[in-house]
Amino acid sequence: MKKIILGTMLLSITILNAGMTWSQVVSWKNKTVKPDAQYSVETEGYNVRVYEFTPLTDPGSTCIMSFTNEKMGMFCFAKSKDALKKDR
Repeated sequence: MKKIILGTMLLSITILNAGMTWSQVVSWKNKTVKPDAQYSVETEGYNVRVYEFTPLTDPGSTCIMSFTNEKMGMFCFAKSKDALKKDR
């Protein structure tokens, strides 16, 4: 039991010294996907960052995530060629 605790402590210290977070450690095998688009929205008093991406498991959809320093939001919807034609 002492070896397990000591090993866990050493791993934690190594992670902290490397500047890594726990989420980075547990997700190191995950595939990294670049967003389809990323941009900032000019607003007064907030730094709004927006990312648009296509989910790997549903290529017929688009998801949009927005972040401020305080909040996060996400919305996904189906891609539609008909909807694009109506907007033009």
